[in-house]
Amino acid sequence: MPCSDRYRRLLVRIAESRTATAHRGHGSFLTLTAPGERAHARWVPGRPGGGGPCGCRVGDLAEWNAAAGQSWNRLRLGLSRVSRFEYFRVVEVQKRGALHLHVLVWSAEPLRRDQVQRIALAAGFGCQVDLTPLSPQQHARYAAKYATKATDQRGDAPWAVDVVNTRTGEVTRGSAPARYRTWSSSRQWGLTVRDVRAANRAAMENTRLTRAAAAASTDQPAPSAAIGPTSPAAESSRDSRPTAVKLAWS
Repeated sequence: MPCSDRYRRLLVRIAESRTATAHRGHGSFLTLTAPGERAHARWVPGRPGGGGPCGCRVGDLAEWNAAAGQSWNRLRLGLSRVSRFEYFRVVEVQKRGALHLHVLVWSAEPLRRDQVQRIALAAGFGCQVDLTPLSPQQHARYAAKYATKATDQRGDAPWAVDVVNTRTGEVTRGSAPARYRTWSSSRQWGLTVRDVRAANRAAMENTRLTRAAAAASTDQPAPSAAIGPTSPAAESSRDSRPTAVKLAWS
């Protein structure tokens, strides 16, 4: 199996894992965009272009991408003042090179689109915010697909960095391959990469033991056709045969 497929399947298991926990709360699928590059009307759900002039504009996309992590941290802080929540977040790179975020959210209180939009604008995101009910399996696969794709797209996203002249010590702004994290999750989200890999190793070991047990039972000599009581040695041999081990986690 290609590495990208293994990575995608690992992310799907992590993204879906929060669904299996108790007290899930309210599930939402949140999409966040970078500000627009041209003058535009503020996006209002169900009323395209009906919000009047919008002040969200991106001056330099490379600078915005490099600061997107800070915008995300401000948004998390703003949402935490509205409700307790857990998240699984992935990055998509748009055609224009802007970072685009998709977030699976479980919150204690239901989130409102206008509320989230206000917090997103204050955090530095664009006005176009999408918030829909969460479909755990469908959105987990959707998010994992983009996170896997974004792993190889760092050269497609403009990224501003400080460049130090080692001779003069002068610091200027330059460019470099993007340094974003393709995905992240909150501490209490569910499974971690370590959990999934440990479960995979346990399943592989269980398979090995099961096959070994089957091979050992096949190699046992045929029972004697002699009439009479079974000897204690035979009973002991039968009791000591290996048995299949039940999966501890699947």
